[in-house]
Amino acid sequence: MQRKNRLSLALVAAGCIASTPVFAAPVLLSQTFQLSNSLDRNSVSLKFDLGSFLSGQGYSSKDIVSANATLHGYSDVQYYGGLPNIAYGAYQVTGQSSHQAQYLLYDIPDTNDCGFWGNRPCGNARKEYRQYTIQDTISTQSIDWQHEDLVADAMRLLIGNSSASDVADTRSSSAGSYGPARFQTQVCKSTDWYGNCSYDNRYAQQRDTYSAIYGGLDTSLSFDAAALLDVRSDGILGVGVQATTGQFKLNTISFDVLVEKAAAVPEPASLLLAGSALAGLLLTTRRRQKVTALSKP
Repeated sequence: MQRKNRLSLALVAAGCIASTPVFAAPVLLSQTFQLSNSLDRNSVSLKFDLGSFLSGQGYSSKDIVSANATLHGYSDVQYYGGLPNIAYGAYQVTGQSSHQAQYLLYDIPDTNDCGFWGNRPCGNARKEYRQYTIQDTISTQSIDWQHEDLVADAMRLLIGNSSASDVADTRSSSAGSYGPARFQTQVCKSTDWYGNCSYDNRYAQQRDTYSAIYGGLDTSLSFDAAALLDVRSDGILGVGVQATTGQFKLNTISFDVLVEKAAAVPEPASLLLAGSALAGLLLTTRRRQKVTALSKP
């Protein structure tokens, strides 16, 4: 009977010990998702299962203290339109040429030099064509076929009620070599007394030119209260990405998640109560032992 009472008292003392959560040292966990989305002046909604990742590490989504997301994309060059724009330069004189011109000379003979004793019949004028050289010019026009993508592509990341943006800012320009000059047309610059033209023979040479804005798009965003509530509820995080201008591709999104796991330890007041109960139990046992010893002969 005495042993039973002592055991009951010990159990009561043990039951008096309550526990309170104490958090262990925080741990930073990271996960990266590969992306293959292409955006062209539109938006996309994505979902990421962070809960399964944390479960594999021995944590749950409710253990998340804070988190950060980093999105990587790339803005490539894209020339819009079927044909490039054409920019014409002015014609420049690049050389000279010449051509033969002629005029008709009428020689009306003297009446004394005709008739029976003359060299030709009277009244017939003599026609004579005379030639001379006219200096022409050669003009060449340079034509640039312009290929352009001058839209500064912009990416916007949305998580919870917060957003962050980045804009492509790498600029490049280049030009090829001009091809051979090809004949276009012949223009009469002026005429002489005899109606002969001085020509400008016009040629054109072409090249391709390129101008673009492109480059990496990188932005980071810390989880706000709405984002933490979202991921803690079921482990799934919703993320939005917008192409506010232009077009680009998404490469990766990385999450750095800080977690703390709660561990149960006894409360100080409960320890005091349990200690008092055990001390009383020990004192009672000693007194009984003493009474038993004195009653022996």
